[in-house]
Amino acid sequence: MKHLRTILIPVILIVCSSLFAEILFYGDTRSDEVTHRKVVKAITAHKPAIAFHTGDLNQKGIAQSEYDLFKEISKPITDLCPLYPAKGNHEKSRSLFLANFPALNGSAYYSLVHDGIRFIILDSTDDLSPASKQYQWFQTALADSLPAILLMHHPVFSSGAHGDELGLQLWLPQLLVGSKVKAVFSGHDHDYERSEYKGIKYIVSGGGGAPMREARHDNPQSLVFTLNHHYVIAKRTDGKLAFNVWSLENELLDSFELSGF
Repeated sequence: MKHLRTILIPVILIVCSSLFAEILFYGDTRSDEVTHRKVVKAITAHKPAIAFHTGDLNQKGIAQSEYDLFKEISKPITDLCPLYPAKGNHEKSRSLFLANFPALNGSAYYSLVHDGIRFIILDSTDDLSPASKQYQWFQTALADSLPAILLMHHPVFSSGAHGDELGLQLWLPQLLVGSKVKAVFSGHDHDYERSEYKGIKYIVSGGGGAPMREARHDNPQSLVFTLNHHYVIAKRTDGKLAFNVWSLENELLDSFELSGF
């Protein structure tokens, strides 16, 4: 499969030559390379056309050896398709993170188009205040007319150990109302959870290898919560995106659809 890329700062546009191919979401791989390898092995059976990582690729993110190990483990995925990460709090060195993903063109927040879908990736470890450059860029990205999926490491709605650590609920959901964003994917909490607020789905996918953690916060918007290492596969068909969440035992943990695609 061929991928044509046109790079604009800090936007990456991708045109995929095959429609209806699968899209991968997973994250929080961190320090358990044994489990990460199992997750990767399960993923490759789906042969995704594009992959997104919700952050915390490494345990500390301060040594090139950590990225070398991540790349070695994830190579069966990247042999199939490009992988685009959100920067997690465990990627402590921003410069090292960016050096290992040159396609990001020097920015940890960026957007790309795949199969007519806009993917907006924010750097939730950096300033997101209204006066910040990232926030202003985000507002411009939200004005795009394509249906969109937003990704960032820190969750908005979460029952997990961290919960809404950054106070994103105070402003982000309202900003998304009326936009083309259909879903928000994040990691940080080591679990799988699907919440919904004002028609937008909020997914926590932090089951790529980091140790699972019990729920600790009240989340009235939660619909599904489970402690399983997992990955999420989406497939576009008939104007919808159909999502399946799989455990390492090939158990279907959750399924849902997004319309308007």
